[in-house]
Amino acid sequence: MLTAIGVIGYNVIAGRIISTFSGMLKIWDVWDSERYLYIAQHWYPHTTDVSQLTNYVFFPLYPLLMKLLAFVTDDYLLSGIIISNVCLFISCYYVYKLALLDSDEATAIRSIKYLFLFPTAFILSGVFTESLFLALSIACFYYARKGSWLASGMLGALASVTRPYGIIIIVPMLVEYLCSVHFDPKKIDKNSLALLIPPLGLAVFMAYEYYMTGDFLAFAHAQALWSFTLQNPLLQLLLRFSEMGMDVRFNAILTVVALLVLLAGYKKIGISQLAYGLLLIFIPLCSAGSDWSMSRYILVVFPLYFIMACYTKNEYADQALTIGLAMLQGLLMATWATWGFYVI
Repeated sequence: MLTAIGVIGYNVIAGRIISTFSGMLKIWDVWDSERYLYIAQHWYPHTTDVSQLTNYVFFPLYPLLMKLLAFVTDDYLLSGIIISNVCLFISCYYVYKLALLDSDEATAIRSIKYLFLFPTAFILSGVFTESLFLALSIACFYYARKGSWLASGMLGALASVTRPYGIIIIVPMLVEYLCSVHFDPKKIDKNSLALLIPPLGLAVFMAYEYYMTGDFLAFAHAQALWSFTLQNPLLQLLLRFSEMGMDVRFNAILTVVALLVLLAGYKKIGISQLAYGLLLIFIPLCSAGSDWSMSRYILVVFPLYFIMACYTKNEYADQALTIGLAMLQGLLMATWATWGFYVI
């Protein structure tokens, strides 16, 4: 359905007819997708020229998987789409399993539905890291809750080399561990060593960056090349409401709605998921270069799906939210597939 919407969008908005399979695949290749495709094919540059470091802000796990799968498919774009959609279904599995730890099966199933219906969920099928990161982070949470700390730590390490701020997964892991030992220092055991695993993933990538560029923090320094500069997050949010166009205001509105939902439903998700969700929102808000991308960044805040599922046990509320989200996602898909600025 989303592909059909994208094709129609191209026809109506862009005035181009798409009639081939490869043309339909290209609908899923927009904005940052081109960077991941380039990295998968050509990898990172071996250089000390700062102006050539732009691709280092895109972390390596996703393009590495694309490169490996392309040996089978002989098509990097198709490989990215396959990886993203496989990870989407893995995300659904762990959303269900994690939700069942605190709620009934009907709520767990609704959580999956709202994952699919989130306004920008179409990105989970595109050539982006969101789907991979979502699968890894939810699985990391699940195994932390189950007390499988080695598995949780390994998944956290993979998340830390999927996105620049993936390392923050260590915060909810720490909270969950402290809860498991009832905040008693005397009960801290060898399982606490699992908390050291996620930073190892980032450390490996930083060491590789140093080998390639002579700079351990090439990914951080390259942010400036994309006009990403640290700013006051609340001030940035106010500016996006008052001084920007409607596309930026849409991202600001969705950001505020996500924050309100998280805060209103914190009792449904617990302190670890609340802290993680707030970090996932506030960290990109601290950057002046995320004006059009907040609606994409919020997509990986999976506690939102649990909260929506918990508050829609009433059939009419569930139907109303389902219809509203589906219609909004369809509109956004049509603009996104044609390189619209509402979602980047």
